[in-house]
Amino acid sequence: MKLFSPARIHLGFLELDQTLPRFFGSLGLTVSNFCFEVHISKSKNLSIVTEHKKLKKKTLEIFLKFKKKYNVNFCKIKIKKIIPSHVGLGSGTQFCLTIGYLISKINNLDISIDEIALFLNRGNRSGIGVQSFKQGGFTIDIGKKKGTNNIPLKLMNIKWPQDWKIILLFDLKGENIFGENEINKFEEVNKRYKSKFNYNYSTLFLKILPGIMEKDFKSFAEGIQLIQSNMSEIFYKNSKKFSSKNISYIFDYLRNKKITGFGQSSWGPTGFIFCENSKKRNQLLNSIEKYITLKKLNGVNLVKINGRNKGKFLTKDNL
Repeated sequence: MKLFSPARIHLGFLELDQTLPRFFGSLGLTVSNFCFEVHISKSKNLSIVTEHKKLKKKTLEIFLKFKKKYNVNFCKIKIKKIIPSHVGLGSGTQFCLTIGYLISKINNLDISIDEIALFLNRGNRSGIGVQSFKQGGFTIDIGKKKGTNNIPLKLMNIKWPQDWKIILLFDLKGENIFGENEINKFEEVNKRYKSKFNYNYSTLFLKILPGIMEKDFKSFAEGIQLIQSNMSEIFYKNSKKFSSKNISYIFDYLRNKKITGFGQSSWGPTGFIFCENSKKRNQLLNSIEKYITLKKLNGVNLVKINGRNKGKFLTKDNL
């Protein structure tokens, strides 16, 4: 059997004050173009086939963890396609869930996706990756209840308007923040954090949610911009700063053109721009490409993608 699991973009946290009864809470969207494709079949010996050494090591760790707790048989696991790692597309959670889900399925284990996520230590701060794996679409979670170890509670999962389009901005030279470095960054943020609870939740309920439900792109884009400005202020002490300098220059260019609905996915360096339709996306992409050439912003790639309203996809095909 084989499994496809899609990437996601993380659009911002709602509240980082861990003294509150609930904290974190986040917004995210499942997206097209990037996915894991992993095949699994029964085998007399454990075989992990991939050219990516880190993924091979991680797959072995996951298998051994399952074998220690559950009755699982050896298998052959072949990794065919990957989501780029540590760029803000959620590859870590998607990969763990993909391997865990396949091991569970081939061994007929009755384990839910939430249980797999907790078992593999995913969904510690955001539930967006888990929900993207489950069902795709635009997801809002309202964080974790203090003192519990549950997956962040899903508030809503909404179908993404298919007319709305997206540009991703990749900076090949951008800073990657993950693992221990990410944990340290969150600790730094917590020390200087000032609550954005009222501001972010009012933006969510007065702009973002009605915007997407009523297909009011202007309201949605303005709301996303407000949340992103808050995230930049929290993470970088500057509402207009992002991890990639080159992408920050492009975002300044968008501000000068009075465009909203852009930002950074997770810790970056990948950026995103929402567009109302294909025509406007093409016009904006051409404009940005000219700006990149004019300013000689080397290493920036633009990719046209869509929102995806489906999560994982499992087929029974053999290797």
